[in-house]
Amino acid sequence: MLLKLSISNFAIIKKMVFEPHSGLNIITGETGAGKSIILDALNLILGSRADIKTQSEWGEKCIIEGEFALDLKQYESVFSALDIDFEDVCIIRREINTNGKTRTFINDTPVSLQQLRFLSASLVSIHSQHENTQLNDKHFQFDLLDSFAEINSVVQTYQSGFVLYRKNQNEIQQLNSQQKALLKEKDYFQFLLNEFELAALQENEEDLLDNELLILNNAEQVSQVTSQLINTVSDSEQSIVDTLNQLKSKFKAIENVHVSASDIYTRLQSSIIELKDIASEAASLKELVQGDPNRIELINERLNLIQTLKRKHAANGFNDLFAINESIADQLFNIGNIDQKLEILNEENAKLFAKLKGEAQSIHKSRIKSSRSLKSNIETILHGLEMPNAQIEFDMHELPDLNEFGCTELALKFTANLGMPLQALNKVASGGELSRLALSIRNIEAKHKQLNTLVFDEIDTGVSGKVADTIGQVFRQISSAHQIIAITHLPQVAGYGDAHFMVCKKEEANTTVSYLKELNSNERVDELAKMLSGNEATEIAKQNALELLKV
Repeated sequence: MLLKLSISNFAIIKKMVFEPHSGLNIITGETGAGKSIILDALNLILGSRADIKTQSEWGEKCIIEGEFALDLKQYESVFSALDIDFEDVCIIRREINTNGKTRTFINDTPVSLQQLRFLSASLVSIHSQHENTQLNDKHFQFDLLDSFAEINSVVQTYQSGFVLYRKNQNEIQQLNSQQKALLKEKDYFQFLLNEFELAALQENEEDLLDNELLILNNAEQVSQVTSQLINTVSDSEQSIVDTLNQLKSKFKAIENVHVSASDIYTRLQSSIIELKDIASEAASLKELVQGDPNRIELINERLNLIQTLKRKHAANGFNDLFAINESIADQLFNIGNIDQKLEILNEENAKLFAKLKGEAQSIHKSRIKSSRSLKSNIETILHGLEMPNAQIEFDMHELPDLNEFGCTELALKFTANLGMPLQALNKVASGGELSRLALSIRNIEAKHKQLNTLVFDEIDTGVSGKVADTIGQVFRQISSAHQIIAITHLPQVAGYGDAHFMVCKKEEANTTVSYLKELNSNERVDELAKMLSGNEATEIAKQNALELLKV
């Protein structure tokens, strides 16, 4: 239940506190007095976005605060989902700075607008004359029908499954498109993969081939140099080794003469051994490096193949070819893998469709069954609202396919006149007829939804006289179970209020200010009299006003 709405620095409202009672609360006032501003403020704490109209005339921060008395059983799960501690009195606050930036709090905990809307959806329901067009909205029509049939939870379960079904369908469509594109390239991918397999590239192969080619291309020079070294060191008549052996013998003779002679002898012996080892390695190198024109040709062919692959695949280096080869193999694998995914998804979705189809058909039957009673209830209320020949029809057919609503095709048809065919609402209903139809539906909706407070903003527009009186009766009836706030211009409706508030404007410090006042019994009579006679509370009008008061 809405306990208190506090507004400061909002549009032309400097400071206002609205404390509606339980039951039916009436708000009246002249056009432009500020009734819609109060409604705008209420919308803000329910999650509407702030705009330039929220800026105050005084250039100060705007604060709107609403206090709600809540039932633990009904709201504990909501607060748990928001990760906010539950309190019996919930305080929602919106702060709008002069630069337009806003902050939102629930029980002093900062929250997003999405979180606020999640909570406020079950706190207050606002209905206005402009929302009569909502009656043509499919979501509203199905929600009304499902609430009356008490199958909302069943429908929600179906819709969760349908979201998954549609998600799978989208994925299947994407996979089919992906597969179609890949299949066009399959033969080419296979050709490229075969090319890599025939190439049979080895790790570091390019470097190894370059090194081998370098050696083979210089085999003759290697042979000349190594032959010269071998000849000089050991094979000629005056080889270095022979010369050093002669010198070594001479130093052997003087080895005992001086310690240095012994050291030289030892070093000469080591040098001879080292030179012989060098000559041996040179001989091995000469033997190893042999010119082979056939091998050179094979290496050049291999290197040309590698260069061709690198250019073809725009590879920066030899090692990139291995990654490219793997990528091509993966794409070919994916074509087969997509087939497997599609098979699994199609099988899963076929089972899900069968399950959803059964649920949708069950929902469809429940809707058809409950629509008869809902039709009767709405028509009964309409007849009481001076529409004795009004008829409404929930025209439903079962669809072969599924959508977010199930398998039900729904058309809400209406006629207010005897002998006239039922047609779509936007073709046959006038403004006053729509207002009464909307009120009838809201009356039924309130009984089947967990709503604390309902706000009706001039929903009685387009009616008068006895119909207006009946609308007041309907408001009173709804207010026995819900807190009702009704903004009205009709004295017949206002007379049914348990409490009556008047919105006024006055000039204050060269500025127009709007304020709200709760009327006492005498003031209510004066206000109703003015509404009856047109601003002047005559004695006759006051007598009529007393008759209108139903409290």
